[in-house]
Amino acid sequence: MTRRGLLAAGAAAAVVPRLVVPRLAPRAAPVAVAPGLSIWPRDSWAPGPPTGPLAAEEVRFLLVHHTAENTDHTSAQVPGILAAMYAFHTGPAKGWHDIAYNFLVDREGGVWEGRAGSLAGPVAADATGGSQGFDQLVCFIGDFTSVTPTPAALESGNRTLAWLAQRYSIDTSAGAEVTFVSRGSNKWPAGAKVTTATVAGHRDMSTTACPGNAFYPYVRSQMQGAVQELRAGAAPAPPLSSAPASAPSTTQVATTEPPTTQTTTLPSTTAPPSTTTAQPSTTTRPATTTTPPATASTRPASRSAGAPARGDAAPPTDSGGDGGVPAAIPIAAATVAAGGALLWLRQRAQRADEPEGDESS
Repeated sequence: MTRRGLLAAGAAAAVVPRLVVPRLAPRAAPVAVAPGLSIWPRDSWAPGPPTGPLAAEEVRFLLVHHTAENTDHTSAQVPGILAAMYAFHTGPAKGWHDIAYNFLVDREGGVWEGRAGSLAGPVAADATGGSQGFDQLVCFIGDFTSVTPTPAALESGNRTLAWLAQRYSIDTSAGAEVTFVSRGSNKWPAGAKVTTATVAGHRDMSTTACPGNAFYPYVRSQMQGAVQELRAGAAPAPPLSSAPASAPSTTQVATTEPPTTQTTTLPSTTAPPSTTTAQPSTTTRPATTTTPPATASTRPASRSAGAPARGDAAPPTDSGGDGGVPAAIPIAAATVAAGGALLWLRQRAQRADEPEGDESS
């Protein structure tokens, strides 16, 4: 290769990190759904509408996931991360009609609507390994194979689960379980009778490592108790109908008028207490203690949930490093898709020999 060619190749490589996780200013304001809980709507990040109809769901329990990628990110990078995930989930690799999850939680405590219409009512989700049905999916952004979510993420994730449990009248008391007939997954074939805790992990429903070996013990033994504590003293909310929630797209199917989003009252909580990591258990149901597991993060959790970081620090890197977000950066959807594709290809190459992750991997 000539010297000129080498210089050109080097210049092209130098711009790759800026395309990996685009920095986008959210296009819509967060929606307050309960005291202490605001959720960024899908319009704040989505590059396009659902690619096909989305069905209603009969919600009987809640399922926790992780993305298996992008652990080290800021809220300012989340719109770009979700846009890349949307491109992958609706592309030929998955072929779903929208991003798989109903809601996603970032490491700084921001909560984001994923699948269209989930803020308005119960929308059926998708999952690697098959969706056995009867659930709503809350996904933590990051890979929690060897580390756990930050205290800020756990606080917001538990509040989101408590809001959903209140909304759909799900029993989250100690030892509460639900039984249903599976619609089919690689762990529970269609027609199989499934009994599960009302707050469960993805691996309880599919053959997968999700939501990560470090995080799953907390999900199994402590999360349901933490959710129940947040619900204690809250006024009970009437159950929503099972009509499909309307999405910001004409491709969504709706047989009846979608229900109005319920706002429930959840008591405020202090910062998560001790950081003792829960041990996995295969014989006991979730306990009521709310102690979160140890976390490798040193990021302060003082910023209010849902507020994206501002400023213009160092640009994001391949690993999703810190980066600020200007007040407004109009980035074309093609740039977002290109950045997401590069991120995904780079991470797939790095993680080729690792165990199965989740949908975004």
